[in-house]
Amino acid sequence: MIADIIPKIAGMGNDEHEYYPRPSMAGPERCIRSMVYHGLKVPRSPMPGRAILIFDDSSWHEELTADWIRKSAYQLHSVQMEVTIPGKMTLTGHIDGIITDLTGKDYLIEHKAINHFTVQKYWAGEVPLDYLTQTCLYAKGLQQVNPDINEALLLIKNKNTAQYMEFRIVYEADTAKIIERCHSTGERIPMDYKLEHITESAFQKFADVQDYIEKKTLPKRQYDIDTWRCEYCGWYQECWKNYQEEFETLSTQGMLDNEAADAVRYYKELAAQETDIKKEKEKMKEIVKSAMKEIEAREATAGEYICKLTLAEREKLDKALIPYEILEKATTKSITERFTVSRVKGGKAA
Repeated sequence: MIADIIPKIAGMGNDEHEYYPRPSMAGPERCIRSMVYHGLKVPRSPMPGRAILIFDDSSWHEELTADWIRKSAYQLHSVQMEVTIPGKMTLTGHIDGIITDLTGKDYLIEHKAINHFTVQKYWAGEVPLDYLTQTCLYAKGLQQVNPDINEALLLIKNKNTAQYMEFRIVYEADTAKIIERCHSTGERIPMDYKLEHITESAFQKFADVQDYIEKKTLPKRQYDIDTWRCEYCGWYQECWKNYQEEFETLSTQGMLDNEAADAVRYYKELAAQETDIKKEKEKMKEIVKSAMKEIEAREATAGEYICKLTLAEREKLDKALIPYEILEKATTKSITERFTVSRVKGGKAA
């Protein structure tokens, strides 16, 4: 009764906001082309109600985290305080808050609640560049009020497991320095990551977007057609609608530089090794399986290893049993780019 209604209600409130530069859009991973479409007021595909629920869910996670912080020895204050960020243009934003430790030291805190797999990437060492940029923009604005606040905590909650991790950031002279990442298990990993001109680059990005909007032109696509970023973008259909025609106009006589040529050679070497290893792996597997069947075993010990044969049921859709008109309606098509490498005919290229 309710499960199917809630996403529909969320989707009904899906009003498109006007484009304006804001810290949450400032990072290098945010597609500049989509920002230009937004600024040109090109209609976007409606956001699914479930996506709106996910965003709303994240904001409630922030409230829950704030409540837990208030139960600790840290003081949380200045929640959603507006800051003005100077640069090539003036940005405004609202910080998630400031925490004060027992020594009286203040830290900017920026909270994100995201999925398990993305958290795993960040814990493995990948840097969340968009979140880092947003945090440093807030730090720059906050320093206009209190120049002594030069450290920030980018606190990330795993929405699937309720675990936390954080990046400790020092922001000085428009340089972001991540000094460590910490996990709620108590594990702390020192880092030595530095990104210079971080807010300057953000302001330049907004200036570039404005220039494209005024000229009514589009920047090059930032991502490939089959990346998840494009597939989830509201301007996906508009952005790629004429790509097949564009693709046919691309040159077939391009010449790559020596660095790219070296990369191609290495790519071919890796591909050859991968093929040989796969063949050898399959050969070894067949030897072991044959040996197990010879002794009529589905589980056997081989030195320090245990080998098992198990049965797994597999489902397969029999298209022949589906009426053509239904199958046609249920079939979707998408374009992807395939990369191949072959030798130049007649020997070495000039």
